[in-house]
Amino acid sequence: MNGKQEVILIELDDHTLKKRLDEVEKWFEHILTLQFSLEKVLEKAIPKIKEPHIKEAMEKVQEANKFHTESAQNLFHIINRKCNTTRAQATALVMGKLEESVVKTQDVFGGAFGSWQDIHLLLLVNEQTRGAFGVAEQLGLSLGIKEIVKAAFSITHEKTIHQLLIQEYMLEMAPISILYKEDA
Repeated sequence: MNGKQEVILIELDDHTLKKRLDEVEKWFEHILTLQFSLEKVLEKAIPKIKEPHIKEAMEKVQEANKFHTESAQNLFHIINRKCNTTRAQATALVMGKLEESVVKTQDVFGGAFGSWQDIHLLLLVNEQTRGAFGVAEQLGLSLGIKEIVKAAFSITHEKTIHQLLIQEYMLEMAPISILYKEDA
């Protein structure tokens, strides 16, 4: 063997490509729903945070997420589909209420109090959204659509940074919430 590897390209027929893009469209709807849910969690959490540097950091995360929502909507354009923001927002509202009630119930049983619960929920929803964009990147790679890969990779990267930041603040606020039953 001369050290060269053979590259095999497979072209999908129109019918198969349409079926694949239908599935990708469903996933993009999932991303948009998660993104709207994350925006709602941020809107509710930020006013409750008393610590100025944490509040400022979460406001920056909120600003970045506005761009992430626009990017999620643009993913549909890449595959020549239209996004249904009304349905995604409605689903996000229902999903957000369910997640919030489950997480807050768990936190109450664990002895947590106040704004820490909102940061804890934010950590979980951001992780879901980060993972969803990561899957979009893999779908783009699988279909050879570099525009999806590029968009999803940069957002996944930024959400990873946000995840570490939110986790740090959640851990920082935990003793205040659990031991002293105070907002941070």
